[in-house]
Amino acid sequence: MEIDSGKILRSARTLGEDTARTLSELIRIRSPSCGEAAAIEYVAGRMEEIGFDEVRVDAMGNLIGRIGSGPLLIAFDAHIDVVDVVDEDEWTYPPYEGQRDGGFIYGRGACDQKGAIASLLTAARLIKSCAPAEGCTVYLVITVQEEDCEGICWCHLIESEGLQPHAVVLTEPSALKIARGQKGKVQMLVETRGVASHGSAPERGENAIYKMAPIIAAMEKLNSALKAVPPLRKGTVTVSGVESKAPSLCSVAEECRIHLDRRLTRGETREQAVGEIAAIAGRHGGRVSISMYDRASYKGLRLSREEYYPGWLTPEGEAILRAAVDAHQSLFQRAGEVIVWDFSTNGVATSGIHGIPTIGFGPGDPAMAHARDERVPLEHLVRAAAFYAALPSFYCRESGG
Repeated sequence: MEIDSGKILRSARTLGEDTARTLSELIRIRSPSCGEAAAIEYVAGRMEEIGFDEVRVDAMGNLIGRIGSGPLLIAFDAHIDVVDVVDEDEWTYPPYEGQRDGGFIYGRGACDQKGAIASLLTAARLIKSCAPAEGCTVYLVITVQEEDCEGICWCHLIESEGLQPHAVVLTEPSALKIARGQKGKVQMLVETRGVASHGSAPERGENAIYKMAPIIAAMEKLNSALKAVPPLRKGTVTVSGVESKAPSLCSVAEECRIHLDRRLTRGETREQAVGEIAAIAGRHGGRVSISMYDRASYKGLRLSREEYYPGWLTPEGEAILRAAVDAHQSLFQRAGEVIVWDFSTNGVATSGIHGIPTIGFGPGDPAMAHARDERVPLEHLVRAAAFYAALPSFYCRESGG
């Protein structure tokens, strides 16, 4: 199969203005987790215009677009939900207008991850015009609720909708580097209980917050003691929330709860991580549990899942990773840097739970995700579109298709 990488990149550049316009339109459509309906409808309409062979929305609300019917199935994933803006007055550019300035598009979701969706739609046009992947079925999967609970969308797609690709390409921001893994994560709750009393006589009670204080201090020490394991680097733990309960603000607190975010490096297990925290908390009368996610999607489907997100690492010899490296070299005339992400992605489900070979490649600097004045370079959108269009053909070649 002849792959004309030069033509693909030139065509992506020709369509650059359309890609930018698509992103600006998407940014203007607000799509918080569990509120993605309007954005999904917009992208579905664009898929229909492009001429996808199949466009459907599943029971959860994920959008699935298919091009081709070859035996090798490759899925590109991009979540359409975005985090809230809580500091809108402090943005230089309005977060929901998709303004362009100085070679960038600004707005909530520009980097995480609507820029990738705009590039994917352009890639679909390129696949149909100048980059046919004859041995592949290409899926563009626009997922929901990722910001709330990474991977829950793909667990539904695989376990309930029967979507079983041979490889998955995540389009989270990677600064156009090739990602092959990430650390795992387990979200925990630690609770302490005390005895309420009037605030004027605290000695009559037992303050649950005071019981929690040494546990919080121990988390900082534990984080410093955790070891780095290449290539996923160091595991971490941080207190991400504190709550207490008392009859009034003139009372001794009878309950205290902290939320812990524990990142797992290679070789660390859920059981080990929970056991570490339980041993510390137990010395101070605390109890540990893993958090549960339980929320209905915009279509009303309620899914519950323990908030454990396994890490994953795609082997260097895997066909989809080799294809990504080859595509990058062919398109951009230089070797692509292979990295691991610091943050969590839908790969916790595709690779971590279901063992599907998974990589990542996305426009934008990961540091811009969730940040004030979020932005993505226009050049990144062009290059990502070319990469997504070319990759299925390189994957077919690496897989012997």
